[in-house]
Amino acid sequence: MYKAVFSDFDGTLLTSQHTISPRTVAAIKRLTANGIPFVPISARSPLGILPYWKQLETNNVLVAFSGALILNQHLEPIYSVQIDPKDILDINTVLADYPLLGVNYYTNNDCHARDVENKWVIYERSVTKIEIHPFDEVAARSPHKIQIIGEAQEIIEIEIILKEKFPHLSICRSHANFLEVMHKSATKGSAVRFLEDYFGVQTNEVIAFGDNFNDLDMLEHAGLGVAMGNAPDEIKQAANVVTATNNEDGLALILEEKFPE
Repeated sequence: MYKAVFSDFDGTLLTSQHTISPRTVAAIKRLTANGIPFVPISARSPLGILPYWKQLETNNVLVAFSGALILNQHLEPIYSVQIDPKDILDINTVLADYPLLGVNYYTNNDCHARDVENKWVIYERSVTKIEIHPFDEVAARSPHKIQIIGEAQEIIEIEIILKEKFPHLSICRSHANFLEVMHKSATKGSAVRFLEDYFGVQTNEVIAFGDNFNDLDMLEHAGLGVAMGNAPDEIKQAANVVTATNNEDGLALILEEKFPE
């Protein structure tokens, strides 16, 4: 019997149109009405998650920045880890050689960008609907997350460089064009472990859904790791089950199967 469900956001819970399908909403509400927590785990900031969290009416915790910040049902922090200011300075030195990349610094509900007119930053603003401010050395000195956005090949290149120079940080792609940099303790798998204790459930009682590389440790840890049909092959191979895509109610299909009425 599964007692908690954790789900990635973009590419998993959300369709390609950044909406939650009616079928998925109904499946989640039926789940939570029976006392089973449904927890969104996203690389987004809390502000980028909240409209959907309110739509689902789960009245439960949410996980932002891929595990760097966890808020309870009252939206109060119960877990928070931020990047050291010295690492920020060193990362910015490396990124100075990559002027075309969009670079965002997220702290709680604030976001600052190296260049607010960068095309990738403009795209991020259009998707998340949150305000992005010009870079501020004081406000962005110890963020929960650095988000680096660019062409897929350049993202792979900068990922390799940063992982070599900063092995003590959590660095992972959340999409072909998105690289997330966080404190080493900020992973989705770590968030699930923390919340297992919080909810008093066992690992084998947990279902996790995901579609990308930053979901990998969560899928491998969960009692039932479910990869979306739109996930890369490496993620599908690591999961216990592969469901339909995010545009084909893949999440709802599994919830309906595991939690029949």
